[in-house]
Amino acid sequence: ITGETLDLQVRSSSTRATLGLRLLCAMGFRSLLALALGSACVQGLHPRPEFGSHASYARWLVHESDYVVISTHHNGSDVFGNIMSISDGNGYEDSTGVIYTYLPDLDATFADLMVDDRVALTFSEMALDGGRSGGCLNSTAENPPCGRLTISGRLTLVPADHQATALRYLFARHPEMAGWGKEHKFKAFWMAPENVTDFFLINFYGGASHPTVKEYLAAAWQRSGTSGEFVCGVCGHIYDAAKDAQGRAFEALPESWACPVCGSPKSSFKKQLREDGMHVWVHEELQVHI
Repeated sequence: ITGETLDLQVRSSSTRATLGLRLLCAMGFRSLLALALGSACVQGLHPRPEFGSHASYARWLVHESDYVVISTHHNGSDVFGNIMSISDGNGYEDSTGVIYTYLPDLDATFADLMVDDRVALTFSEMALDGGRSGGCLNSTAENPPCGRLTISGRLTLVPADHQATALRYLFARHPEMAGWGKEHKFKAFWMAPENVTDFFLINFYGGASHPTVKEYLAAAWQRSGTSGEFVCGVCGHIYDAAKDAQGRAFEALPESWACPVCGSPKSSFKKQLREDGMHVWVHEELQVHI
């Protein structure tokens, strides 16, 4: 951004407002939006895969997550849980699916891993976008459409030939990590693909699915091909006028209409847009155009 004025158009069912913000060129765009929109996510989430694309959904949830809950074996017979910041690629627009983290040798999890590196890493979609993603909105984290994933395997120190890559990925996603090593002895860890033993995924009704490591790594980490379509935010169904409503346009549907796949109300459908390489996202009743 090189200009001094940013216009944000905020639209809802009852209001239309234009916010004119004066900013210094030295201010970052991310900081500006944080000031303008409070807790709103600057980039929004990448397009969420439909619930039946299990491997893609798992990749998406891992990539969108800032952190994971790690469970380790502790003091021989006990178990221990902790929060662990992660990265799986070189910034927010890149994903490899391989999980990296950065831990200090003073951390209880670090000590546990030096004795027994078997872990479970648990992700919850409720942690994304203030709990508004997918089937999480106005629900609870244990409700199946609010997805969750547990990856079991071994979390080990990153070998020397992968150190540069690991640190680049971690610092790209969490810039503040770059200074941590000056105060404590931090080490990079990863869950190498060959050390993954199981994926346990629930993102809809019908029980857990278990994508293989090969399926997971080969899967797309975000959904594509939905630009201009109305997509159910709960199950990912794309509205098909011919099949779903005898040819009627989505806008002409009554408010009582429901998703033919998951039964969610019409309001759960949002139009997916991308213009000139920039994100235009729609969430609930709020549209933000950049």
